[in-house]
Amino acid sequence: MKKSNRTRLVLVGVGILLLLLGLRGVALGVIGETTQAAVTEVQQTVSQQDDPMDHNYQISYRFRVDGKDYTGSFTRKKVYNTGTLPSVGSPVSIRYLAAAPAVNGGPDAGPVGGLVLGALGLFLLFLGVKPAKAAPAPVPEESPSTDSPE
Repeated sequence: MKKSNRTRLVLVGVGILLLLLGLRGVALGVIGETTQAAVTEVQQTVSQQDDPMDHNYQISYRFRVDGKDYTGSFTRKKVYNTGTLPSVGSPVSIRYLAAAPAVNGGPDAGPVGGLVLGALGLFLLFLGVKPAKAAPAPVPEESPSTDSPE
């Protein structure tokens, strides 16, 4: 079966996105610096894939580096005791890249998730750019011999 150009483009696009997210996770986990941020919002999130009983929360925060404010957010999943959630205004530890503080993440930002996303991204990239197998050339049929002994 031959891959269409559209399918290849989607595979390459998703692969690049996952690879970048993976690199972000690895960079935050390995060379990211830890700082305190102030929680600006705690909101329960329910997406189409989630069960409303999962109790997932998105925690938004703001922090300052070299006099400039940056924002970010992270998700806490399956929070059944809301008392464990930070309140608005409370401090929370986050990680950020010193060279680019806009690249930041929650306290659970680590290299393992980044490695998994990166590997999946590389796999999709490989599938998208791998040339399709050429169909085997049809074998010509032999025509009946016209040489007949007489």
